[in-house]
Amino acid sequence: MGEGAEGIRIATAVGGVGELDAVFVHATGFCKEMWNPVIDRMATDPLSWIAMDVRGHGDSDIGEFPHHWGILGEDVLGVLAGATGAVGIGHSMGGAAVTRAAVANPGTFRHLILIEPIIFPLSGRFDHSPMSAVARKRRGTFDSRATAKERFRRGPFSEWTEEAIDAYLDGGFRTTERGFELKCTPETEADFFAEGMNHDTWDLLGSLDIPVTLISTDGSTTHQKPVLDALASQFPEVDVVVLENATHFVPMEDPGTIGQLIDEVMALPSS
Repeated sequence: MGEGAEGIRIATAVGGVGELDAVFVHATGFCKEMWNPVIDRMATDPLSWIAMDVRGHGDSDIGEFPHHWGILGEDVLGVLAGATGAVGIGHSMGGAAVTRAAVANPGTFRHLILIEPIIFPLSGRFDHSPMSAVARKRRGTFDSRATAKERFRRGPFSEWTEEAIDAYLDGGFRTTERGFELKCTPETEADFFAEGMNHDTWDLLGSLDIPVTLISTDGSTTHQKPVLDALASQFPEVDVVVLENATHFVPMEDPGTIGQLIDEVMALPSS
């Protein structure tokens, strides 16, 4: 466990020894274990890493509603406890979290890898979003792990690897008297989706003093070319990578390619 903002407990997983190389932060509704298939395919050796459950997800404390995304960067900094010079890797919501941490405390990261980060221009206060409405309708409890696994082999997760589905079941669910239950409740997930439109991270991007690798996909529903180009233009130093035959869930669909891209960044000389 680490300690985030306001003393909240943030669950972490770590691997390797020595000075920290990489920090992994997951997308809304998921958990730190989602990175395991990516890490398992990385060739960087030695590799010292930490992955965290965002508040309200996995085994972290839930915190107060609404979950303002501005505090997520503070949680990242709290978990790192002063460590500097790592590569920050964030998917979707996780991309916004590591970006805010980088802006708030220069030197924390030497490079950011942002996979379709949820960073858009702030255009007013939103209490709902299409994704939050979908999340509220999610099934939160299944009869068994096997039932849940069969469900996630269909629909939006159908292109995930078997390992990614198992990682989600391992870290994102718990067995209770009600059955096999989501740790991040539908209501919590819906709140995070709504608040994803209410943070000012876009306005902070120009102050980043480190290189950014911005990863998108040809099947994206969030970062089509006009949006991706506008986002890329906000970073002082950016390399844009568009992966083919993939969607917003590319870390779960193609962990090998994501691992390779991270390896390439890890091999770059530190400035």
